[in-house]
Amino acid sequence: VSLFSPAAWMKERCSVGDTKTPDAEELWSEADSSCSGQPIHLWQFLRELLLKPHNYGRCIRWLNKEKGIFKIEDSAHVARLWGLRKNRPAMNYDKLSRSIRQYYKKGIIRKPDVSQRLVYQFVHPV
Repeated sequence: VSLFSPAAWMKERCSVGDTKTPDAEELWSEADSSCSGQPIHLWQFLRELLLKPHNYGRCIRWLNKEKGIFKIEDSAHVARLWGLRKNRPAMNYDKLSRSIRQYYKKGIIRKPDVSQRLVYQFVHPV
């Protein structure tokens, strides 16, 4: 059972418009096909994107995989993908980053020793 309604699917397809990038449909199908009906946490979703660099390397990538350090290259795109996954069309990077900051207290994600904008580190690397 898909978590995405046909209306949501059409809205996403149509919102891409005439200037559709070649990978937009591919990204949509990836976001959709990963849905198993199981709830997913944001940190798991980010890791999932990082583990598919051929699909998502332009929006999120490892800076140091061994240390678990990654950079969000296109924050709006990552937020849109997360919104699709969670069926929250109003998702934006402000909301997504607030969720990431909640992981600081839980010991899942932190800022790396040398803090940079949009750069994060998994506390326990993949």
